[in-house]
Order: sequence, then C-alpha cells, then structure tokens
Amino acid sequence: MSSPKKILVTAATGYQGTGTIHHCLVAGHNVHALVRDLSCEKAKRIQLMGAKLVKGDFNDTDSLRVAMRGMDGVFLNLPTQLGADAARNVVAAARESPTVSIMIASTVVKAGQHESFPRWSPQWSMYKYWLEKDAVEKCVRNAGFQYWTIVQPVRFLQNLLPPDNTIYYPGFDKDKTLRVAFEPEARIPWIDARDVGVVAAAALSQPEKYTGRHIDLAVESLTTREFADKIENSIGAQVEVHYYTDDEIAAMPNTIVVDAEIWACEVPHGNAVEASREFSLNSVDNFLREYKNLLQSAVGTVHEGKGPVTD
Repeated sequence: MSSPKKILVTAATGYQGTGTIHHCLVAGHNVHALVRDLSCEKAKRIQLMGAKLVKGDFNDTDSLRVAMRGMDGVFLNLPTQLGADAARNVVAAARESPTVSIMIASTVVKAGQHESFPRWSPQWSMYKYWLEKDAVEKCVRNAGFQYWTIVQPVRFLQNLLPPDNTIYYPGFDKDKTLRVAFEPEARIPWIDARDVGVVAAAALSQPEKYTGRHIDLAVESLTTREFADKIENSIGAQVEVHYYTDDEIAAMPNTIVVDAEIWACEVPHGNAVEASREFSLNSVDNFLREYKNLLQSAVGTVHEGKGPVTD
C-alpha cells in the first residue's frame, strides 16, 4: 500500500463526493471535505465517516486557498449548476499550493468529443453543457500538475432516486412507468455515482499508474426494458416503459433531459463497461437492493406483484 496522503474533496456532500470520501478513507488516506455549511446534516454525516470538514465555496477563492494548505491531492467535482469558472478557481488555488501534486477530476463520458456529435450546434439544448465539460478537462490537463486523472462516468443509477427521479423519470413515482426517449433496443451504460470514488482513491494511491488517463466508468449496459425488469425485482411491483413519440418530444417545453437520452442512442459508448473491469464496481442489482426501501416508498408499494428480493 502507498503511504497515506491528504486529499481535499470538493462537492463533498453529493454522491460522488461521499463515494470518494469513503473509498479514500478505506485506502488509508486523510480526507478533508469542502462544504459550504459545516452544520448541515449531510456535512455531519461525512464527518462521522471520518472526514475533516473544511468550510469553503467554489466562488470564494480565499477559502479555496486555505482549504488547499497541506493537501497532496484534490478531487474536483462540480455541482450541475456550476461551470468551468468554478473549476478554474479550484485549479488555481491548487496550483498556488506548494504541496498539491495530484488533481483528480470527474466530468462525463465523451467529454471533449462534442464536435463529432450528430446534433452539435449552438441551437442544441446540450451545447453549453458539453462546452463546459470540455473546458473543465482542458483546465485540469493544462494546469501543470505533476499527476492528473480524469474520470468520465456514464449515466448515474442515482437518477432513479428521489428527488431526481421526478426530473429524469417524470410520473414514475405515481404509476411506476419509466418514460424515456431511449430507443427500445439501445443498451444504456450505468454506474453508481459513488464508484467514481473507487477510481479517485486508486489515482490518489498510485498517481504514477493513473496519471494522464481519461477513464470511462460503467458497470453494466442494459436496454430500458432490462433495467425496468431489475427495478421490478427490487421493489416487488410491475414497472412499465413508455417510449416517447416524436410528437410528444416536439411538444415538450424543455427537452435537455430528453435530448441527453437521444444523444445516448446516437453516440455509441463503445467499450466503457469493458474498460472499467480493472475496478471493483457496485452492480446494478446490488444498487437496487441497497435502495429498495427508498424506491418502494417513492412509488408507494410494498410486497406487491413479484415480491421484493430479500437482502
């Protein structure tokens, strides 16, 4: 095992942040967690995990400089609403620190390949999203860190959980129907967002091995019907799938979620699952078993249909 290192985890209270905290602690490292509110319940939970809380904000450069003191590495993970400017603040503060030599960033699969996408244009709803992801990666690569690694995860299983499920799967909590723009035969890759931390911990422990790499992260590819079947087995209730028609899509006022699903069918994800074999990742079935009670509560059913799978 490598010698223990100190890492600052940004966006620490989210799924990727808590996953990184967990796996870095398990690997024997010292974890500092950047949070805006030291007293919030999520912050208290990660403190109980063993992380040291550090108050800071992506837009407060002074707080970032203080947080970087004595760190060996940084995990950069931006909340959805923040863009490349926030990443530049973190990277600049890390570069000012005489001790930080390792930068690990999480973006998204296919980042940097946007100009090859079939629908690429300034009018596309995802245009700014992909430009921002590319800018974050360029910022990390060009900053001059001794070691850098970029994790590119696929679609998160956590999208199925409340409250995000109301955005990604509207109506699922009411009628147990997955409404999607995926093609019926399309195999969509999935990952537990917390498993980004598996790669982050590995890159912190063995920076020489992982430096300069863009690592696609996926555990399993499934059709939507196969995904629905797994959810059925977890919650013990029938799950339907509705594939949006072209007319339904055209009538939607905000189609960025739908556009992302269309994009996933148009842009092959290649061998993301195979490329992730070197890491021990949480399976789709295990994830659904872990969150069975929450999912059952969300759809208002227990012991219905096929019956829940026992833990």
